[in-house]
Amino acid sequence: MSTHSRDVIIAGGGLAGLSLARQLKNTRPELDILVVERNTFPVPEKTAKVGESTVEIGSRYLKKTLGLEQHFTDRHLRKHGLRCFFGEPQTDFAQQDELGVSQLFGIPTYQIDRGAIENFLKESVEQSGVEVIDSMGIDALEMADSQHDAQHSISINRDGSQQHFKAKWLVDAAGRQALVKNKLGLAQDNAHKGNALWFRIDAQVKLDDWSSDHAWQKRTVEQRTRWLSTNHLMGPGYWVWVIPLDNGATSIGIVMDDEAFASGDFSNVDGAKAWLAEHQPHCANAIADAKVLDYVVINDYSHSCKQMFSEQGWGLSGESGVFADPFYSPGSDFIAFNNTFISQLICDSSAGQDIRFQSRLYQSINQSFFDNTLSIYSGQYGGFGDRRMMSLKLVWDYSYYWGVLSLLFFRQAITDVALMRELNQPLMQAQKLNQTVQAAFRERAKQRAVLPAQGLFMNQYLVPCLKHFSQVLEDETLNINRSLTSNVAMLEHIASFTVDMLSDSASNRISDLEKSILGDYRHLVLA
Repeated sequence: MSTHSRDVIIAGGGLAGLSLARQLKNTRPELDILVVERNTFPVPEKTAKVGESTVEIGSRYLKKTLGLEQHFTDRHLRKHGLRCFFGEPQTDFAQQDELGVSQLFGIPTYQIDRGAIENFLKESVEQSGVEVIDSMGIDALEMADSQHDAQHSISINRDGSQQHFKAKWLVDAAGRQALVKNKLGLAQDNAHKGNALWFRIDAQVKLDDWSSDHAWQKRTVEQRTRWLSTNHLMGPGYWVWVIPLDNGATSIGIVMDDEAFASGDFSNVDGAKAWLAEHQPHCANAIADAKVLDYVVINDYSHSCKQMFSEQGWGLSGESGVFADPFYSPGSDFIAFNNTFISQLICDSSAGQDIRFQSRLYQSINQSFFDNTLSIYSGQYGGFGDRRMMSLKLVWDYSYYWGVLSLLFFRQAITDVALMRELNQPLMQAQKLNQTVQAAFRERAKQRAVLPAQGLFMNQYLVPCLKHFSQVLEDETLNINRSLTSNVAMLEHIASFTVDMLSDSASNRISDLEKSILGDYRHLVLA
């Protein structure tokens, strides 16, 4: 049987694989690319896949790097920030403590329908010359032997009919099938343990309807827009997401550590609804009569990988390689990181460059990004119902994310070998600060505290440092070396204030320096 040759084979035609195909074609249109997907296109909207929320890096990648601005305008909802609600259930939802923004920062993020974007990407890459074969399982996968300069090969099967393909580059974007990871023995556990279940309902859930309190409604400049946030209902060891989609559906998810997961029967959607009725009754009431479209449970979802890229012509992207946690929605961020590294390696090797050092550096950078991301979850779920801890955590995590990781991606620094060397010292300093602060959060999380609800609004739009980091990201004329150095200097102060406020002996006194960085936030945190 004949074997067909391609320049690049991408195993997996979901968001990671199709995004990479589009990125490669945008950069080197002459590349001959094959995408193999086991599902059948068009994939269903509303229920195609979980992972509907994007944050700044993922949104930037999809809109700017891939050029999908018009598609996002046409088909996806602009997100009104991340919003959290705390405290034991109150009769009036306005009495729950609320953490969020009164108005939006400048950089847009989105709630995406995964089916809609994957169908659009499939059509667009085919129009650019990419071959997409769907409804196909991969029967066999053979990795190249670098000593003999061989190529990678796959065999695919549809209804007993086999086809064989080979290519210099093979990219695994097939999600938790983990084809290359399993083939090469790259699987690696990590210390973070979590469990998730989710379902979509065929109805809109609008949190703005959960209270008629006038003062509560007026907290947001654009009133009755809370429902467009990624809303989080928080408790000790768990959080519940409520995410709207543009087609009228709503995604509901419950994410838990092992202790919280043991508190209910989640074998079916009725068990999940019963748990919600006890722990988050406002949510349970809102979805009680809605049609349930799907239901999925996954245990111990977090996983790592020993290596993501190789000069031998292979790479892993998306969940085929690593997955940290759904909180903060970092999934599309790591697709952006992984695909950007892989695209650069493929394009440079296709141009005849030696990528041995480059591939190892990219692996190191990617691993550092993942380790820092994983650190914000590991051992901290016990504190997710703790208003004090989480109000500080979100400010710190945003500051690190916008001030360091997003800055590197927005300025296209991550694949610039010389520039990353220049930035090494402030990056190492930022990493140490993050480790110190995350350790303090882990210690606080052991208490599994739930503070009495007071109807507080912790308005992060009024926190000066968050405005600063957002404005630096938006202003692309600023020099990255100076911006990063300045951001890390500010992070040093934020770290000191954060650790102090986590302690039981924290003072209500706000220094002039703290006021310039955090405003009056301390008074809300310690209320």
